[in-house]
Amino acid sequence: MQEHALEYADYWFSLPHPLQTAGGCWIVRAGRNEAKPNYVAGPKVINQTSIHWILQGKVRVATNNRTIELAKGDLFCLFPKQTYTYKTIHESDEKPLKMAWLAMEGNQLPHLTAQLGLTTEIFWLQQIINSEVGEALQNVLEAVSQPEKDALQEQSILYNLFWKMNSASTLLVRARKADWLDDVKEYLDLHATEHIRIEDAARLVGVHRSHLFASFRKKYGVSPQQYIQKIRLTKGASLLKETALSVTEIALSLGYPELYSFTRSFTKYFGSSPSAYRGTSKRIIC
Repeated sequence: MQEHALEYADYWFSLPHPLQTAGGCWIVRAGRNEAKPNYVAGPKVINQTSIHWILQGKVRVATNNRTIELAKGDLFCLFPKQTYTYKTIHESDEKPLKMAWLAMEGNQLPHLTAQLGLTTEIFWLQQIINSEVGEALQNVLEAVSQPEKDALQEQSILYNLFWKMNSASTLLVRARKADWLDDVKEYLDLHATEHIRIEDAARLVGVHRSHLFASFRKKYGVSPQQYIQKIRLTKGASLLKETALSVTEIALSLGYPELYSFTRSFTKYFGSSPSAYRGTSKRIIC
């Protein structure tokens, strides 16, 4: 690898064969590097879709107002025209960051990345590089580094890489499938009275917001937002029965911005206003 200001790296730039551009996905450039301690890339944008595989060390990636720390075995995807920055997380006892990457174009790329579960919001996969993915990636890098390229071979091994990654991704999803909705429910139980968003829960378990919404509703019979409201209002009913807190204090304690929104939601849910509910509870106790 050649030495540069912030890294040691090899770069390969491709001029796609007509056979490749007639298809749906082809490589524009590729590379591999070993980062120096002060390594940083960006902030900038690119016009291609670029997947980076982390072979060693740790990296912090920021794009689309999200930041994630990734390590050996993970990957991240940079989407076209999205501003990004990534830099090494270098500690004295850490091995230097090593990565490999492919920047690609083609109409199939949105479908290929979606198949892996990659979006502009969830732009990373963790522990995706198993032995088969690593071997497939190495085959692609060897092919693009040759002075005389075989376009058909390059396309074949590129799709093989995506196939291997999709297989690895499916195994990871199956491994966490049994409990990720339970994790979401536990997260909502814990933070229902705080200003959380469904996007926060989706990011926690690594799925898209729409997928979380549909899966949660199917399993629990209500949407995540309805579940949060149920927790808040049930707690509100208990506070009205068991404490002398004012209705405004209860509303604010439950995460409502003001009294009116709490009163409206409570009345719709229980069929009576908070004050009337409290009065009824006192009469029953007496």
